[in-house]
Amino acid sequence: MGFGGASAAKVEELIQAAHTITDAAVELVKTAVDLVKNQTDKLSGLAPSESSVIGNWQSGTATSLETGDDLVNIGVAATKYKLNSLQVGISALTAGAIITIRLYELVNGVENKVYPPQGTTWVVGTDPDAIWIVDGPVEITGVLRVEVQSDTVGDNTRAITYKYALEAM
Repeated sequence: MGFGGASAAKVEELIQAAHTITDAAVELVKTAVDLVKNQTDKLSGLAPSESSVIGNWQSGTATSLETGDDLVNIGVAATKYKLNSLQVGISALTAGAIITIRLYELVNGVENKVYPPQGTTWVVGTDPDAIWIVDGPVEITGVLRVEVQSDTVGDNTRAITYKYALEAM
């Protein structure tokens, strides 16, 4: 005798179909959870990067061919990132030295100086020990190069520190 007039075989077939649908739904939910996790993991950002570089900040020639030296390259070619912060530490340089920090990025295959505005400089001992160059999200595509220049010869072979935080996009 069947359930509601259905045979036992038909009831078993319906139960099996319900299990199949439930299993497929569970797999869809698992896939959706993995996709959400992948996106939210990006929100935590990559591990902060920090180091120091000794350079010829006054007498060197940076990659841009301007006076100074390269501090750091941030990012990877053909990859999009969100740069959340960039700090450049100038406290080890000579008190009173005038410091210029420049940023370069490729735009349509051409290198462009994207920072600073004309005339932007910092004075060691007067301005903060670390200059917060980026203090909010900025999209970079590819490599962002940071160069530093000092007007004081005594800053050659001194260390400048940096710290930055990136998120994958």
